Amino acid sequence: MNIEIKFPTGKELDRLMAEVEKKVGVKLLRDAGREALKVVQEDMYQHAGFDEENPGAHMRDTIKIRSTNVAETSKYTTIVTLRVGPSKQHHMKALAQEFGTVKQIAKPFIRPAMDYNVQKVLRVLASEIRIGLEGK
Repeated sequence: MNIEIKFPTGKELDRLMAEVEKKVGVKLLRDAGREALKVVQEDMYQHAGFDEENPGAHMRDTIKIRSTNVAETSKYTTIVTLRVGPSKQHHMKALAQEFGTVKQIAKPFIRPAMDYNVQKVLRVLASEIRIGLEGK
C-alpha cells in the first residue's frame, strides 16, 4: 500500500502559507483534522473493550479527538498536533488491550483503526483543507 501526497515545495509553499494568516491556518488545519479523524474515532469506539458489568466509566466512552497548537512552543515545524484515543484515566487499560498482558491476549484497536482508514483520512483531510481555502 503506497500513500502519496503532493504539496508545493520550496518558495511556492512558503508563498502559499504566507497568504493564509497564522490563526486562520491553525483553525483551518484543526477543523480539517478533526473532521478527517472522525472515521478513526468511530473505528476505535467500535473495537475498544467494553464490560457491561462495570458500573464506572468505560474506556470507549472517553475516546476523543484532541488537538494542540504547537506552532509557538514546538521545536518542530508542526502547526497543529491531533490525537485520537482514550483519556489519560484509561491509558493503562488501553495499553493492556492494545498489546496484551501476561493474563490477557492482545486485541489491538488503536493501530488498526488508523491503518485501515488511512486512505479515508487523507481523502477527507484534503477535501476539508480545499473547502477551507476556497472559503466555502
